[in-house]
Amino acid sequence: MNKRSKTLLVISVLLVLISMLVSGAVQTSFGGVDVKEISLVTKVGTLTGYLLVPATATIDTPAPAIVASHGYLNNREMQDITYVELSRRGYVVFAMNAYKHGDSSVPDARFADTINVRTGGMLDAVEYLATLPFVDATRIGVTGHSMGGGYAIITADYYTSLERKAIANGASAADAKKLNKVASALTIGTYPSSVEIQGFAANNDLSGNGGFLCDLGIIMAKYDEFFAASGYSAMQLLSSDLAHNLLAVQTGVQRTGALEEGKVYANPNNGYRLVMYNPRETHAQNHFSLQSAGEVVSFFEATLPAPHPLPPDNQIWWMKELFNLVGLVGFFIFLVPFTDLLLSLPFFSELRTAGVTPVPALQTGQERQRFITSIVLNVLLCVVLMFPLIMGGYLLLLNNWLPQDTTGGIGLWAAGCGLVGLLAIRIGSGKFKGRGKEFGIKIPWRNFWKTALLAIAVVSAAYILLFFVDYIYQVDFRIWSFDLRIFSASKIWVAIKYLPFFLVYFAVNSIMISRNTFANWSESKQTWMSVLFNILAPVVFLAISYLPLLFNGYTFWGLVIAPGSLLASAGALGPILMIPFVPILGIAGYLNIKLYRLTGSIWMGALLNALLITMITVANTSFSFPY
Repeated sequence: MNKRSKTLLVISVLLVLISMLVSGAVQTSFGGVDVKEISLVTKVGTLTGYLLVPATATIDTPAPAIVASHGYLNNREMQDITYVELSRRGYVVFAMNAYKHGDSSVPDARFADTINVRTGGMLDAVEYLATLPFVDATRIGVTGHSMGGGYAIITADYYTSLERKAIANGASAADAKKLNKVASALTIGTYPSSVEIQGFAANNDLSGNGGFLCDLGIIMAKYDEFFAASGYSAMQLLSSDLAHNLLAVQTGVQRTGALEEGKVYANPNNGYRLVMYNPRETHAQNHFSLQSAGEVVSFFEATLPAPHPLPPDNQIWWMKELFNLVGLVGFFIFLVPFTDLLLSLPFFSELRTAGVTPVPALQTGQERQRFITSIVLNVLLCVVLMFPLIMGGYLLLLNNWLPQDTTGGIGLWAAGCGLVGLLAIRIGSGKFKGRGKEFGIKIPWRNFWKTALLAIAVVSAAYILLFFVDYIYQVDFRIWSFDLRIFSASKIWVAIKYLPFFLVYFAVNSIMISRNTFANWSESKQTWMSVLFNILAPVVFLAISYLPLLFNGYTFWGLVIAPGSLLASAGALGPILMIPFVPILGIAGYLNIKLYRLTGSIWMGALLNALLITMITVANTSFSFPY
């Protein structure tokens, strides 16, 4: 193990520790908020999440409380933008893992139509908060992004229905109000009229007598992909009939001009209010935005006044994200020098190479043309195959054996790109026959199994760092939607099922990147070209998807797919799924070439990346079937 590896290993661990200390301090508002892991046994399963309790929330001074839900395929950590800012202002916050997500259970199919499951567990979270002695049960709010926003609407509608039914059955207004445990609801990235709820969506009463019996807030981004997939553009939302109708249903206020963004409109009869925000963002930006964070604060300050109000632009959540990123960087820096360290052990020492044989210098002319053609073909085919293979996997590879919603689709695309990669290698490097050793594929079985053990050991050690910081401070490594989170032991078996899909891709990818070791390229150029090569497909896909937004408010898929269908929703979801794969594949390219130089074999990079990326994917998405 050389001096540079020792230095990098120390730096990586220091970055992880710094990340833990600072992001943990920010999450707890520098000691002013207690963060607890919560696991509730409910009628339909187990609901988990973080409960953030400010020191000022006591039995003598009960505080308002908020339930915050993430969107589809995400976890509670994705709501740090909300729970950090609200808890530091004195709100008790329950950041939930919706059923089928995170560490919450997948409810049995017989519970599918229950209100508990239809709200993703938000109803159970509200009922739980209402029992806590340090919570003011008359001031509970709900909020969520995307799917979580839908849960907020359904939850608010449920409690509104309880209150209305009680009054219809002769209960007093005061007794009926006690049944309604939601005082304020804020939906982010979901519009109420697009949600199937019991009373509100179908209600044509514009008098204000049929709206929610709670305050209502809407944050809908101008470039929201899912809103566009339903057939609308949110660029002119505030002046649209949708906004006018929502205003009339909730407050009875009739208006022909544009609503004022951020203005509180009140129902003159019952006092319940409506506020709408229309930030210049995309759907995914809502949970990584200073503007949206400020609007969340503004809404709840207006409807459930905070015990310790602060200006909406007084925000520190970004500090947590910044230092979560520091931990993310430390995690990935750790992998190569720790591999180098283990290669110094007698058991693994035979896997170390004295040096790889450079690929003959890339020549101008026909050879360079073949090389460029192989790259262009590989990228274009991977881009073209992305949408159909991800959709095909979602529709065909979702069952009791492969229980995750999108992992099968991503895995199928990965395997497809692996096969495309074989064609690219054939074009760029010539025939395979008799060149297994040259390509770094052919190694003794003894070395292969030792390489597999080495990859497992390195990935396990890296994850020990993650589990450690979660145990100490309940934080993880992340930036935006690129998240490394802990997982239960049962998810390891799920990951093993999906591993072959990813292994096909990363084995071929490792071969392709090992061919970048041209004699006339510097080591730095080899590394950065490998990174660039790996990220081109998702970058091109994202560029094609999002560039039209700059001109008309629709993604490419919103323009070419008829709105209102499952396919249209997939067109909105696909680009969002690809955003974290830009850094993921870039990092994989870096690891592949570094580990190839250490071992002279393509298998260490292939196995390590396959294990790591499979586990990252499995730990960060939803399940449709119990596991």
